[in-house]
Amino acid sequence: MEGSQHQTLTWRLAWTVLVPFGVGFFFSNYYRSMNAVLSPRLMSDLQLTATNLGLLTSVYLFTTALFQLPLGLLMDRYGPRRVQAALMALASAGVLIFAIGRDLSVLMVGRAIMGIGAAGALMTSFQAVMLWFPTQRWPLLNGIILSAGGLGALVATLPTELVLHVTDWRHLMLGAAVASLAAGALIFGVAPERMVERASATLREQLRGVVRVYGNRLFLRIAPLYAMTVGGNFAFQGLWAGPWLKDVAHLSSSQVARSLLVVTVLQTIGYVLVGWLAGVLGKRGIGLLQIIGTGTFLFIVTQAGLLLPTGQARWVVLLGMGLLANINLLSYPLLAQNLPSGLMGRANTALNFFVFLGAFFLQYAVGALIDLFEPVAPTTYPPHAYQMAFAVIVALQAASWIWFLMPGKRKPIEA
Repeated sequence: MEGSQHQTLTWRLAWTVLVPFGVGFFFSNYYRSMNAVLSPRLMSDLQLTATNLGLLTSVYLFTTALFQLPLGLLMDRYGPRRVQAALMALASAGVLIFAIGRDLSVLMVGRAIMGIGAAGALMTSFQAVMLWFPTQRWPLLNGIILSAGGLGALVATLPTELVLHVTDWRHLMLGAAVASLAAGALIFGVAPERMVERASATLREQLRGVVRVYGNRLFLRIAPLYAMTVGGNFAFQGLWAGPWLKDVAHLSSSQVARSLLVVTVLQTIGYVLVGWLAGVLGKRGIGLLQIIGTGTFLFIVTQAGLLLPTGQARWVVLLGMGLLANINLLSYPLLAQNLPSGLMGRANTALNFFVFLGAFFLQYAVGALIDLFEPVAPTTYPPHAYQMAFAVIVALQAASWIWFLMPGKRKPIEA
């Protein structure tokens, strides 16, 4: 009887914790990725340049990055349920502003609010899992949450393109605003409440812990690599993959959407493969540092296809984006092994800050670099514009990888 009750309780928790928070992360990834498909329509309707488009899309990443520090403090004080429900309502307001905006400045305000509203989706999900489930189940349940986010990025590809055949992007966004508000209500109404045990430390002591994280030598090795590779993946998959496939590979809008769909499916599979690979190699004595270093090198090699003047190597690029970009997610357990448990929340949000700030910088920089060249047609740029822009990104990724490999004479990693 007790076993049956325990099983019922476990399934109830799975439905009331994983589903609501998974839905929240679904929308977070959808917002981040949707402009790759919407970009031709946004440029045409609003008369945007490549720089305008890059700034409009990347402001989401910038506000997400800035919100990471207060997010950690809010989560510690109010718990994941209330924080994420409120943030989803805020995201809904941002989507609504984006849908009704008629000029670039209004759309940027909406996109910025969306970024704040989506900033806590992953961290609150991880916190909810840690609060309600035993330690041995965390990797599997976190993987389920990540897969829900992968599904959101997937829906931002071909399914969104198909919806745009029957309605315009503004009505699509109005529907997304309503759905986001419903997701916030689902989290608030269904997810169980368990307050985080508040630390006795003062705010000053908590901020001192943040400084300690940023001064950790392992963190300083990982953060630039994470920002340039995962941030570069966000910048490309979330926006510039669409224009590159259209202008360089000469694909139609439907072909672009299908290509992005394949990448997202591969990426969702990659979440599971990376964890499995780390477990297998770990049993053979190969540590996470070695896996991250080798996997990142292979990822950068695949991105060299972006430097070609045609799209002939597009599947090499897309396969790398799908299967290898996830390798740096191992940075989270690596930090967990080398930092005190009391700093892990701040370490995770600090790493998130780096990746979203890197994605913001790279997404905007690509647009600015492409705009140095004259369009060959409305909303269409020459292949060499993309070559030059992506060469900068690949060079930055290579430099961060070299930094990762060269700790020099710095002190050993803090335990």
